[in-house]
Amino acid sequence: RQGGTNLHSQTHKYYFLFAQQMNNTMNSTKQEYNHQDASVGLDAVNVFLLQSLPYTVDSDQELKQAQQPLVIAPRWDASISFLCLFLKQNRAWVDEMVLKHGSVLLRGFEISDGAEFQRSVQSYQPTLNCTYRGTSPRNIIPGTTHVFSAAEVPVYYPIAQHLEMSFLKAPPRQLYFGCIKAAKSAGGETAICDFRAVFKDLDPALKEKLLEKKLRYTRRQHRFGSRFTHDVSDQKGWPEIFGTTSMKEVEKICAADGEEMHWENGDTFVSSWESEAFQLHPVSKEPVWFNHSQVFHWSTFPAELLHAFKRTWEIRYLLHCIFVSVVCIIKYMILGHKMSLDITFGDGSPISFWEMEEIRNTIHKNMIYNRWRKGDILLLDNFSTSHGRQPTYDRGRKVVVSWSDPEVKANELVCLNDLDGIEARVSDAKAAMKLGEAEGSPGNPGSVSSNPQERTLTEVDLEILKGSLHERTLTDDDLPGMQGGTPRISARKSTTADASATSLISDPSFWKKEN
Repeated sequence: RQGGTNLHSQTHKYYFLFAQQMNNTMNSTKQEYNHQDASVGLDAVNVFLLQSLPYTVDSDQELKQAQQPLVIAPRWDASISFLCLFLKQNRAWVDEMVLKHGSVLLRGFEISDGAEFQRSVQSYQPTLNCTYRGTSPRNIIPGTTHVFSAAEVPVYYPIAQHLEMSFLKAPPRQLYFGCIKAAKSAGGETAICDFRAVFKDLDPALKEKLLEKKLRYTRRQHRFGSRFTHDVSDQKGWPEIFGTTSMKEVEKICAADGEEMHWENGDTFVSSWESEAFQLHPVSKEPVWFNHSQVFHWSTFPAELLHAFKRTWEIRYLLHCIFVSVVCIIKYMILGHKMSLDITFGDGSPISFWEMEEIRNTIHKNMIYNRWRKGDILLLDNFSTSHGRQPTYDRGRKVVVSWSDPEVKANELVCLNDLDGIEARVSDAKAAMKLGEAEGSPGNPGSVSSNPQERTLTEVDLEILKGSLHERTLTDDDLPGMQGGTPRISARKSTTADASATSLISDPSFWKKEN
């Protein structure tokens, strides 16, 4: 018995010494890592593309791989301090990825509130803008200066795909969304869409008509917004839009922006302007579907509800769609009312229901649905990639938004005959971007540390990361902290195991699965 006790004591002693040594080693490694701030590069994160499914899959149609969003996830450090450091030191590379893919999703990092979201975003884009002339009611998030609620409208209201404030002369260059609390039930995704693909896929005859006639927006805002309406833009009064109750101040703001306006019925703000339906991307020179027609058409609200029903088979969306369809037909087609922000062709002729259906179907075909996770940050190129909200009945969902400074639209695309020249300009722009990759800049693949002792990647891994980002797909196996909350040191394999958790699924049975 005495010998057994001594053996137990010795074993306990060696175990204690071993644990202490391991703890010192880990602390030393962590301290060493923290002192290597200047070399935080791509080998410190996992980079993938989400595996996606098209909205509809015909029997003869193969599954397609979406080119966005590109996902950046932590390999071992998910802290906000690491994320801010990574974004700051690799901004050139992240900019390049946002430009190339249209969107970048930061997933798996420890972001829990609006203040941490703002800190993270400003480490990437220090200069944020808070001027908002859009249509969705928004509130500033407490404890922040440039973070707003995404939309203060009922969560079961769908919001059609759009580029933020695309109807203005100078929309924001980039957009940033953050998930503070994810929806637990079906729906609630901030879906995205490549509007470059929408331009390519749209019927040529309709494109020609839009280029010839252009579009006309007519904005009517009362002093007080309406509470009981399906017209989201009518829920805001002009004092909320311009930040003043003085009509004289509103006139000065519009004059400074070169916006023509007048007053009707004493205090109803009215402004009308013509706008191009398409733009060339300011950097890549690719043609982009660039307008709000699919948002401001009277048929949009019921059509988006029907689309949500087809995706989720949630019967409440169908019932809501039927009710709203009846209301819209009576209000807009029979009684002749106008939307608060009305859209027509440039000559004033209406955009027909079937023309709008062609536009909507083209957009829906290219949409990508990604389920939010708490802490997600989505970086969007607002001159190529749209966003919208899928309805949900989960009232706990909380998504916030910030945006960059605006960029004036160039209006370079004037006729389809220009497309041959545009193709050459696109090729030149892409060649210039590739040259930038080859030369390398801080944070991009061309400048990843060449010292093997400073990398966790093998040479093969590094080459794959540099040249084949678009060939990889994201699974839960690639995200630290997603299984049981235990971060892993590395995750080089890309598998399809348990892909349903991150795949963009339109199968209604998906919602019944236990994740």
